[in-house]
Amino acid sequence: MFSVSERDQLRRDLVNAADTDPRVVGAALTGSAAVGREDRWSDIDFALSVDREIDAVVTDWTALMYACGAVGHLDVRRGSVLFRVFLMRSTLQVDIAFWPSTEFGATGPTFRLLFGESNEIPQSRQPDRAELVGLAWLYGLHARSSIERGRGWQALYMLNNMRDQVMSLRCLNEGVNAVQGRGLDDLADADEFVGTLVLSTHPDELRRAFHVLTGLLLTEINDSALAEAVQALSPGATAQR
Repeated sequence: MFSVSERDQLRRDLVNAADTDPRVVGAALTGSAAVGREDRWSDIDFALSVDREIDAVVTDWTALMYACGAVGHLDVRRGSVLFRVFLMRSTLQVDIAFWPSTEFGATGPTFRLLFGESNEIPQSRQPDRAELVGLAWLYGLHARSSIERGRGWQALYMLNNMRDQVMSLRCLNEGVNAVQGRGLDDLADADEFVGTLVLSTHPDELRRAFHVLTGLLLTEINDSALAEAVQALSPGATAQR
């Protein structure tokens, strides 16, 4: 398990490396450290502005991270930006974002420029409500068919994904962060969802949780025709609030 001092030292080393790399023309802290909300469990979020040879920069910085104790990494791409997420031997997570310098800038409030210049770019938004509703009923359809086919583990997978969409809808409704579960603990009554947790893969238990979850989804649907169709997924389900 990493210590706070280890994390802080590695972050200082990364800032120094960025400052001495001539291809890196800007750097920023992102995440909780950028706004003074870091705690014992926070990871390192670091963004680099690269003005040339971006592939070579990614290669060199990846080698640096493995030399510092990384044991694996995961890539997430958003347009031309690469977010490379490293797992350190100490279990510390280090996210390094490689931005073309022409696009480097804050996508939200958790951005603190260390050096260089940032551009004005569109801010990250909450998820689209209609898409969340659509995904919820789509997972609901597959949950129902999986239950009736006796495919308990597949049904559990579908129910868990359905719950994620419905809880994100609740976050939108209450004006808290609906991205990656960040606002779930800020909901006024998240315990309403306790009944959607599945205790076994027995068909009766799966149907019970599905019934509760369908009722919670109905509270988020304004379209009467769509609500009628969703209610038909689990007959008798009614809006929970």
